[in-house]
Amino acid sequence: MSSGTKQSRSTSSVNRAGLAGGIVVALGVCAVLPIDPAAPARTAVVAVLLAALIVAAAVLRSPAALRTAAFVGPLFGCFAVGILADWPPALTTVLVCALPLACLLLVGRWAGVAPAAPWLARGRLTPEAPWLGLATVLFGGVALVAWALAVRPEPAEYLRDLQRLPLWLAILGIVGFALVNPVWEEMLFRGVLLSELATVWGARAAVLLQAVLFGAAHHAGFPSGTVGMVMAGTWGLALGVLRLRSGGILVPYLVHVTANAVIGTVAVLILR
Repeated sequence: MSSGTKQSRSTSSVNRAGLAGGIVVALGVCAVLPIDPAAPARTAVVAVLLAALIVAAAVLRSPAALRTAAFVGPLFGCFAVGILADWPPALTTVLVCALPLACLLLVGRWAGVAPAAPWLARGRLTPEAPWLGLATVLFGGVALVAWALAVRPEPAEYLRDLQRLPLWLAILGIVGFALVNPVWEEMLFRGVLLSELATVWGARAAVLLQAVLFGAAHHAGFPSGTVGMVMAGTWGLALGVLRLRSGGILVPYLVHVTANAVIGTVAVLILR
C-alpha cells in the first residue's frame, strides 16, 4: 500500500470522526433545548432538525452517532409529548427514564453498533471519589446559598408547594425528586454524550463538552440564567471526571442525588 493511500485513508478517518462528533454534539444540543408549550412551532423545528441528524448518523454509519441518536430521539419525543400534551409529570419522568435506554439497548443489538451502553456499569470507588464528591456537594450548597441571599429570586411553583408542607414531608419530596431526576440526566450527559464523544474526539474534549451542555440545560433551572449555567457546568465537569475515574455511572449518580437533595433542602429553607 502506498503512502499516499495510507494518508488518504487517515484523512478520511479524521473527517468521519469530525462529522460523527459534530452530529453527537448537535444531538446533545437538541436534547437540552427547552420545550415550551406556548411555542409548539419551535419544538417542531427542533424535531425536524433532530430527524435530519438521525438520518445523517445513519448515512455516515457512525456507531457513536447512531447510539446517541437512538437515545436522544426517544428522550426528546417523551419530553415533547409529555409537556405539550400536559401529561402528569410523574408519567413523563417514568417514560424519560425508561424508554430512551430501552431503545438504545435495542439498537445496540445490531452488528456494528454494539456495545450499546458500556457506561451502564457500577464502576469502582477510586481514592479521589469521596473528596471530589464531597467538594461538589459543598460547592453546590454554598454557591446556592450565596446566590439566593444576593438575588432573592421568586420561588418556583413547585418550591412554593413544598414550603406549604411540614418540613419532614417537604424533605421527603425533595429526596424523591433527587433520586429520580438524575437517572435520565446521568444517562444522557455522563453516559451517552461523554462516552460517544470520547470515542471520536477523546476523553478531555468529551468531559468538557458534556459539562457545557449540562450547564446549558440548566439555564432555566435553580439557580437560573448565566450564573446557573456556570454553576451547573462546573458541577457537570466534576461529575464527568468522576465518571471517567470510576469507570461507571453509579458514583456520579450518587453524588448527583446527594447534591440535588442538599440544594433542594436549602432552597425550601431559604426562599420564603
